[in-house]
Amino acid sequence: MEKAPIRIAGLGRIGGSDVASLVTEEAIGIGAEVDFIVESDQYGEFNQGLIDWRTVLGNKHWLVLSSEGPLVGDSMKAAWGSSLTFAELEGCKTAMIVVVPSEADRLEESWGSIIDRIRQISLLFISNEALEEISKIEETRSNLLLDEIRDRGAVPIVCTFDPTKGVAEVSHSMGRDVVEVEGEMGSERWLAGFLCALPTSGYGASSVAIAAMSLLE
Repeated sequence: MEKAPIRIAGLGRIGGSDVASLVTEEAIGIGAEVDFIVESDQYGEFNQGLIDWRTVLGNKHWLVLSSEGPLVGDSMKAAWGSSLTFAELEGCKTAMIVVVPSEADRLEESWGSIIDRIRQISLLFISNEALEEISKIEETRSNLLLDEIRDRGAVPIVCTFDPTKGVAEVSHSMGRDVVEVEGEMGSERWLAGFLCALPTSGYGASSVAIAAMSLLE
């Protein structure tokens, strides 16, 4: 029997350069069904109160959004917060992507927004570039950061991916996995594969490791 597709809601925009859009578009290539919450021509100021969150997030496996959201403007900041609240209500898992913003000096601001909502996040992905900078903010060695965030924030999965080495690191409640990924791929492709693999592989220790290998075509 053919597997049902993974269903994702992305708080990004079609054809956008923001990381949430890039990951969700990679997921489409893998075979996921994706709804973009914000259309491309709305990405500036829009009335987020008109978004039917129940329809958008109901029956979805993942909500994908990023640390860039609160920095874009008042509309996106409001939608970013609302999406986290409604995802929790609808039973949709939230995948948060942490990157260094274009205005690098605002990383601490965006990280603070995430910390305020940390217990609503199911999976936290920290880009390889952001890992060292977040370590400085948290005054923690970078090789300990994933485990510390998972323990302190009670986030089920905290992970990162180094595309130059092809190595993914995943901290979860049953331990920590460091896996080598076959083939060359960027972090957006790896994360999309991981998100698409997790709901079908399961969330046990060995299943998380298998999903982290992103062996989906």
